[in-house]
Amino acid sequence: MAFWICALAVVSADVHPEPRYIFINKAPGIEWSQNHPESFTVAGFREIVDTIAAPENPRLRIGVTFTFSTLESLPDVLAASLRNLLAASEESGVPVMVGFDGQNWWGARPDLWNWWDPYAPGYSPDNANNVEWTNWSPASAVKIGWRNWGSQIRVHPQPNLASLKVIEAHIEPLKLLVPIVLDWYRRLPEERKYLLGGLKVGHEAGIGYNAFHYPDGNRYLEDFPDDVSHDPRTGLRLDAGLAGGVAQLGYAAVKTAGIKDSGVITRDDLTEVTRRYLAALAKTVYDLGVPRPLIYTHQGGTYPPWGLHYPFRAAINEWSTPGWSLYGLDPETCEGLAEDLDQDGRDQWAAVEWWWGAPDVAGWRDHLARTLRFRDCRFVAVFNWHCGFKLKEDLAAHEAIHQLVAEWRD
Repeated sequence: MAFWICALAVVSADVHPEPRYIFINKAPGIEWSQNHPESFTVAGFREIVDTIAAPENPRLRIGVTFTFSTLESLPDVLAASLRNLLAASEESGVPVMVGFDGQNWWGARPDLWNWWDPYAPGYSPDNANNVEWTNWSPASAVKIGWRNWGSQIRVHPQPNLASLKVIEAHIEPLKLLVPIVLDWYRRLPEERKYLLGGLKVGHEAGIGYNAFHYPDGNRYLEDFPDDVSHDPRTGLRLDAGLAGGVAQLGYAAVKTAGIKDSGVITRDDLTEVTRRYLAALAKTVYDLGVPRPLIYTHQGGTYPPWGLHYPFRAAINEWSTPGWSLYGLDPETCEGLAEDLDQDGRDQWAAVEWWWGAPDVAGWRDHLARTLRFRDCRFVAVFNWHCGFKLKEDLAAHEAIHQLVAEWRD
């Protein structure tokens, strides 16, 4: 799970992008804020590469990644922040991987989720079809969710990932932002095109993991709208089954998608909804002109016990390279990962959100190398520089990355 609290012509699918990367994620709102375009600076890039002090290696480069929450800012502000991020990458000479996420933060769009409060902005009872339900009826629509990216917080309702209005709202900002990246990329000389490590769509896409819902959860918002002290604290229990020991979500999306409208929700049902959602985003980026090797997806919900949660195949589609979160996991031991790649004839993938720390340099080097050498891993995105596990403060990690870059040969 994430830790955020604290060409150009279309090319063929078999193009092998170079180089590989170790990206370091900068969590939003700490140093860089998408609502403050001026916060994206060259110094923010240089701090990371200067601290790690890795030598130049065209086969394995250090870069920075940042994810924009596309429904949380005015379009012109988002565009200005993106332009500044790209300009800072170019001036610093440090590669960047840009993420676009509409799912996790959508508080600024009550016109999509406010189905219950006629005195608040955006109200429409039809918005019950844009959020998740706890059974097959919109009468069970949720008003609130909870998330734990380090500590539990309240969040807005889990979106219905099959709702056409939700999908259109997620696609619309891509039509503004992706051409900005493309224009920048086109202007780069060939020898500097490595500065764009990729575009990522989705951020742990899935249902019920990053906006889970406690049983009778609406009551906590209704009775205690500004007081979280009464909220349950049990959180998700991944060994408790698909719902994680809380209320099962996914009924709205599965019904909207036409998969089924009665019976028991299964992991295959949720997988198919998520696969279609990520495919729609990836196809949009591809149709805008981005080569497939530069497009990555980010699926969530892949946790042990493996048979109880999402398989890996939801991230795989014909317009992108699949990506997943890996925390403390050797990809070799992720049950179903190799099989799902093989089933689609894939070898390329990315650890688009990653942390597998170690107490010493040797352990860090081993974990990074094992991840990068599993199949054709295009990059590892280490979360985070400032918060969560705080890579900035991990001297063993700095030295391990330095050594790995210095010695890396494909």
